[in-house]
Amino acid sequence: FFPPPSLLTSALTYSYFLLAFLSLSGLEFGGGPGQWARYGRWAGAASSGELSFSLRTNATRALLLYLDDGGNCDFLELLLLDGRLRLRFALSCAEPATLHLDTPVADDRWHMVLLTRDARRTALAVDGEARAAEVRSKRRHMEVASDLFVGGIPPDVRLSALTLSTVKYEPPFRGLLANLKLGERPPALLSSQGLRGGAADPLCAARNPCANGGLCTVLAPGEVGCDCSHTGFGGKFCSEGEAGRLGGREGAAPPRFALSLSGTAQAQPRPPLSQAGLR
Repeated sequence: FFPPPSLLTSALTYSYFLLAFLSLSGLEFGGGPGQWARYGRWAGAASSGELSFSLRTNATRALLLYLDDGGNCDFLELLLLDGRLRLRFALSCAEPATLHLDTPVADDRWHMVLLTRDARRTALAVDGEARAAEVRSKRRHMEVASDLFVGGIPPDVRLSALTLSTVKYEPPFRGLLANLKLGERPPALLSSQGLRGGAADPLCAARNPCANGGLCTVLAPGEVGCDCSHTGFGGKFCSEGEAGRLGGREGAAPPRFALSLSGTAQAQPRPPLSQAGLR
């Protein structure tokens, strides 16, 4: 028995939009041991591609992103270091290139991040600041064999399978991350551990009632609720409050953006994250 084409089309359409929701909705990283999110491979990192996301944190050191070639030569690592972004990458066992940005991001406000790969060159931008670096390697492209790890490394990934083995000992990310995209599309969230938010639970993905960037959480079997502590809104579904009457100027959902390396777009300030929002 084969389902009719219309049913297959509907199922594929639903799967696509479900996938989009899983990556575009916000995730809360608690920063606890054993935390990680595993996304599908970023093929564009090999030669030419863009990765973008929004983040909000008060952590001064943490792992944000990591990918590599399975333990040989090539890797890309994005860290929070002293409350700022640091990028390291290597190709063909050449000396790694390092980028340090000056913009502080550990200030409990939303920041927009754009990472651009172009052969031996990689650029990193946060808000209006952008820098680029290039490795001196024989090969122009980066070998990408791993999935894209966000906020931590899964325990089943062996040290021998990591090109940069020290990445496994970096502190997990603590904060909020949203609007992760590879190019114009969200990556597939393959699995995760220790996260909260709509993208971390299938029930929330199917029945997310939360407005204004509220985090969907499962309260009981078949029942979901909203954590509004980081939004500036209140009510059962984060749809009430002074911010809502003012047109959402404060506490709104993370910004979506298209940021060029010469862009000057700034992320809008947000109210401080409560302790409850980062537990």
